[in-house]
Amino acid sequence: MMLKFLPISPFVGAILLLACAKSDPVADNAVAPTDAMLGDASATGLAAPANSGAAEAVQQAAVPAASGGLAWTIEPANRKALFGPPGTPAFSIQCQLQREGPKQLIFARHLAPTAGGKATLSFTGNGQAASVPVAAIANPDGVGGEWRAVIDAGDTARDVAETFGGPGTIDVSVSGLPSLIVPASAEPRKILSDCLSG
Repeated sequence: MMLKFLPISPFVGAILLLACAKSDPVADNAVAPTDAMLGDASATGLAAPANSGAAEAVQQAAVPAASGGLAWTIEPANRKALFGPPGTPAFSIQCQLQREGPKQLIFARHLAPTAGGKATLSFTGNGQAASVPVAAIANPDGVGGEWRAVIDAGDTARDVAETFGGPGTIDVSVSGLPSLIVPASAEPRKILSDCLSG
């Protein structure tokens, strides 16, 4: 006995396949996500956003702008930009000229070291990050002091300058100590630019 197959048109075949396809139910009150949701920045239950751009945006939104008398000032004769209340800087950037050798940048976080030693001074802002080694420097009278980094005006200095290159704030922190949030401003840019220029 010979079986006969009926020819099936492609259109009928497609309809038969669609009829067999599984369709999941959709809740009556389901809504599409809004355009305001930004990828992983809207994720919940994560320790941090999964990309640095979103992490920095979250950090910038959480940090209040500097206020209460904290501002940048410049000492042109000393080639120095200082940030903090008048007369008591919290942070400074200085361009030091040497008789021989390249110019040097001196970064000082004016915060009394809790113990002698070394640490890292980190700069994070405007989509950039840089860090330099710092040493604890105690005042001769034993009261107060600072964390100081002295680096040649080279690639590392350029990396630090990039953190000050945009309009956003910069997080200046020494390992294990509270951060200082400084605004981007013309004063530090001038010192950095003058020191990095030939």
